[in-house]
Amino acid sequence: MTYYKLGCNWGPGKPDFYWLLKKHSIVICADRDMNKGDILAITQGFNTIALAQIKSDRIPCTSRVELEEDFKQSQIDYDDWNYVADATIWELPDEERFQYQLQQGICKIQSQTIQEKVSSLIRKFIGKQIIEDYAKLLKGNYNIVLTGAPGTGKTYLAKEIAQLMGAKWQLVQFHPSYDYTDFVEGLRPVKSGSTLGFKRRDGVFKEFCKEALKEMNTFEMGYQQLVKKILSDPNRQFVCSTYGTDSNKFKIFFENDEITFKRRDTDNKRAAYKERLLKLYNYYIGEGITDVRKVTREEMEAVVGCSIDYSNYRGILQSIIDLQGDNKVTRPYVLIIDEINRGEISKIFGELFYSIDSGCRGTRGRVFTQYQNLVPKDDDFYTGFYIPENVYIIGTMNDIDRSVESMDFAMRRRFAWKGITVESRQSMLDEDDAWGGDKPEQRVIDEIKIRMNNLNACIIDRYGDEELSQKDKIGLTRAYQIGASYFLKYRMYKNFDELWANHLEGLLYEYLRGTSNIEEKIERLRNAYNDTAAH
Repeated sequence: MTYYKLGCNWGPGKPDFYWLLKKHSIVICADRDMNKGDILAITQGFNTIALAQIKSDRIPCTSRVELEEDFKQSQIDYDDWNYVADATIWELPDEERFQYQLQQGICKIQSQTIQEKVSSLIRKFIGKQIIEDYAKLLKGNYNIVLTGAPGTGKTYLAKEIAQLMGAKWQLVQFHPSYDYTDFVEGLRPVKSGSTLGFKRRDGVFKEFCKEALKEMNTFEMGYQQLVKKILSDPNRQFVCSTYGTDSNKFKIFFENDEITFKRRDTDNKRAAYKERLLKLYNYYIGEGITDVRKVTREEMEAVVGCSIDYSNYRGILQSIIDLQGDNKVTRPYVLIIDEINRGEISKIFGELFYSIDSGCRGTRGRVFTQYQNLVPKDDDFYTGFYIPENVYIIGTMNDIDRSVESMDFAMRRRFAWKGITVESRQSMLDEDDAWGGDKPEQRVIDEIKIRMNNLNACIIDRYGDEELSQKDKIGLTRAYQIGASYFLKYRMYKNFDELWANHLEGLLYEYLRGTSNIEEKIERLRNAYNDTAAH
């Protein structure tokens, strides 16, 4: 890999052509022997405004006829000697831009300091791009599983995806004794005095969905809009209608932090309690009902669980629905299921097997749970459980776990699967948060990466030129490579020998258990780990 500087101003008075690079996702190589993988700092004068990495072989610009007009507009030579290459371009935010004091249009970057700065920024951008790609995949599929070798930071990545989405996230870990009653709902022992009984309790996922459901509705927006209309009126009042006709109108006010009203047959004011209005709102919006003016007394009182002035509540609730507008609070909720394959997943999800499907989010995926007859009337899911549209699920699992088979194919179809390689997550080593505030110097991180790469190459028999017999080969696949999470443990010792002895050697012995020549294989792996030369 070679580092170059590419200036976007070729000569006094000539136009800047950065726009051209962005438009076509290219870099101009001119007659320089640039290669795939090379890095460029793109500058305007002395100011570095973007970074790029070449992703194709260079070709004469004349091979791409679509460039001719733009080259002429930018006063760039459209000739066979002037080469171009496809590139990924990252525009630097203002706070990341830096000065590079070189005048030449295209030249190699000789400064080690500038090379390290550019390399660090590239790693940051690539790491962010990976997270953005996975977040996009999650938004499109609702459910994904991150799978790969142990220690590739899958759980850490899941949290980064949730944070990028601005989501509220919660982590739960599956294990062999985890079941439906833990996850969805079940009976729990309850002691009342000296009597021991059982009561239905929500599981982790159902509680999570209830919290997410509150974000989906716009009750608060409509309620506050109604209060605003009351308080902005000269008489501090607003007129509602029970049936939507002039003959059934009544006045409402806002006093003591509650909306109040006068019944037609009295001057006394009564409160339309916000808590009751919210219950009614959640119930009817959950049922897809946005016109409540003909709802009966019996229906409304069944929802709130007590006697109410139903016609007045109905008029106030309709005003709230009408004033909420089309704006919606869409904060995502992400449930991270760590070690998703270690539990008996079909048993844990039960009848949610249907509603978890990405095409069944919301009320169209409503199911009756095993304990539906015990769900109280004031419960958000009294008429059946469903997964709100803003709920997403990320599962993580290791490819080599013996329990991988526990997820049946019907459940697998409901998830998008993304393999996480050790290479793609090596960027964790550059993140301050991953080190818990104890990040070592960059030279140490660079050495960790070299050791990690050499060890992982040896695991899959891609290290060194020695011809090995079948019985002498390590014989493991990429699923057994060692991820960056193991190397983060370096902070505990500040010593590579202790890291090997306490965390890596024992793991590799387990991987090789039952094979021949284990001691020789471990020695070969240790030698690769101790090799600090990049290959």
